[in-house]
Amino acid sequence: MESQDRNSQRIGTYRILTAILIAGSMAFAEEINFKDIPERHWAEPSVYRLVKLGATQGYPDGTYRGTKNISRYEMANFLSSLSRKVENQAQITKLLAELKNEFATAKYQIENPEDFRINAEFSERFRVSNTSLNSQGPRGPRLDYRLKVSTLRNFSSNRSIKINLDSMDAGYNGGDRDLATKLLDIEGRARIGAFDLKATAGPGTVVHTETDGTLPSEDYYIYIRPKGAAHLSTRSGALDLSLSYVTRQVQISGMVGVSEIYGTASYLYNSLPLMGKTRVTLTPRYLWKNGTRDIRGELQIDSYPTFNLSGQLLLGAGHLNSSKGLYVKGILAVTNPYNSFSLRAHKVGSEYRSVIDKYEFVFLDYFNKLVLDGSVDVGCEFIQKLNDRLSFKWTSDAVLTSDFKYGENHPGTSLTHEIGLGNETINLFYHSYFVPSGISSADPTMARNIATASDLIGFAISLKI
Repeated sequence: MESQDRNSQRIGTYRILTAILIAGSMAFAEEINFKDIPERHWAEPSVYRLVKLGATQGYPDGTYRGTKNISRYEMANFLSSLSRKVENQAQITKLLAELKNEFATAKYQIENPEDFRINAEFSERFRVSNTSLNSQGPRGPRLDYRLKVSTLRNFSSNRSIKINLDSMDAGYNGGDRDLATKLLDIEGRARIGAFDLKATAGPGTVVHTETDGTLPSEDYYIYIRPKGAAHLSTRSGALDLSLSYVTRQVQISGMVGVSEIYGTASYLYNSLPLMGKTRVTLTPRYLWKNGTRDIRGELQIDSYPTFNLSGQLLLGAGHLNSSKGLYVKGILAVTNPYNSFSLRAHKVGSEYRSVIDKYEFVFLDYFNKLVLDGSVDVGCEFIQKLNDRLSFKWTSDAVLTSDFKYGENHPGTSLTHEIGLGNETINLFYHSYFVPSGISSADPTMARNIATASDLIGFAISLKI
């Protein structure tokens, strides 16, 4: 669905630029030759007319990237630049009207899909691990797969049902997942008047454990799946409201259920001083299990000061008796067409989660691991596009005690790094994991004796249908 939304917002660069040239006039510019445009390409004259017009200069590496899709934001910037160069406004107006019609057609196609669709993604990873535990040598190799299949049936524009299958870790390390209760989830949607209804049934949070210790960095990797829930939502102007009932799974075994009712009230401010477009969301929660009750809530602020800069601040409260009952999360992200950088920090009080919701309400780190009560987690991620098909990615994450300490006297503190090179189909990566105490977690129920230093190399292949 996400890819279709992106497709509705994009149109081929050559197609747009060729059409726009009917409104252009020639202007002098320095000679530029793009190294990725073949000689006698059908769009070559049009591209270089735009260069001379001063409407485009290509990319800093000397490429034009003519097959790269262009987003609506990029197109708006391009048309604005072009309009300053062109004197014939009547032709510009006509051209914009034609483009508007084309986007309207694309939008209609997305909003009126076929009655039945199926999507599938198959991924496979090959890894070889090396660990210093007991002076052991190379470990592995490990080969595993993951299959995700999604089917969507639209009964009308207002009613649909979606069934998903996710093998998670059932395809490796002796994973054993029951098809009906673990691998499948169902989502139904309907719209009645001004209200959207959504009901889901699924396994909820699923935890992978590394029983043989071959890949200690992957122990307690979390799969987030839909829970059994019912949601009712509506919108009035800039205000979004929702009310939900959820059956949560508390223990890692998934055997104990917790009921929850929560609501959200979210308001979008179009422009706040220094913060730009900002959304403020308040989420109160009420939970109960066998007579035990818990009240908590979160306040979240998402801000977009500029087109390339975004930030998020979340404050969660399990109780207000002391700072031990609070959770604070902050995210800062900077993006542009060539690279992106994000920084994420969590600080969780030692009493934030009660016994009936021990593994909920705190977001995961960059490696899909739990952030536990009484800990600080700081991570960052950097992605650099090397060309249209290849990207470099670096990710790091540090787990500290609540007073920001790290070392062999502090169980569960760790440092994780991963670097990768690849694209949507294949990725090569190197992963390192340092646990100076040799104890994997500060939570005794999760702790294992592991190597103080371990690493692995591998590659992953992903195919989408």
